[in-house]
Amino acid sequence: MTLPPIDTHAFTRLGESASGRLTPDELPRLRSMLVSQDGGLDWHLGGRSDLRADGSRESSMDLRFSARLTVRCARCLEPLEVVIAENHRYRMVGSESQAEREDVDDDEHDLLVSSRRFDLAELIEDEAIMALPSAPHHPDCHAPLAADSRDAQVAKDEGTQASDSKTSPFASLAALRTRP
Repeated sequence: MTLPPIDTHAFTRLGESASGRLTPDELPRLRSMLVSQDGGLDWHLGGRSDLRADGSRESSMDLRFSARLTVRCARCLEPLEVVIAENHRYRMVGSESQAEREDVDDDEHDLLVSSRRFDLAELIEDEAIMALPSAPHHPDCHAPLAADSRDAQVAKDEGTQASDSKTSPFASLAALRTRP
């Protein structure tokens, strides 16, 4: 189910809400970051329009979403299940220039430009991508070292030196200095 665009003006003015589930197939940019296409992203959007002290109205939307997704571990490159869950409040503004001007002053809300054809799926996908960990890894992950790799040899040498408490950490440097 691809989400149709929403009219943010009517959505917030009428205090509407919407919810659903999006699969990775419906979110192509997010899908490209996943190892498995299983699961989905559950979301809920609520709109509201509040009366300000000066008599004007402030429109906002609240987005909540959660998902259990499978990404690749940055250390061992094996599949890793991650859970993301976020809540965002957006204050609606009339134009990009207004958003740029007011964004500096508003730490409480993210600003979105109101639209008669707002792409809700794109907003949800953007927020889900930003909610993914930048370098996901298993809590107890130890990347395997190839037996013939330089890293494996360094790890082996460090282990040997650590076990021999009389060996100075600078002994290998001294040996380099005495070579012809």
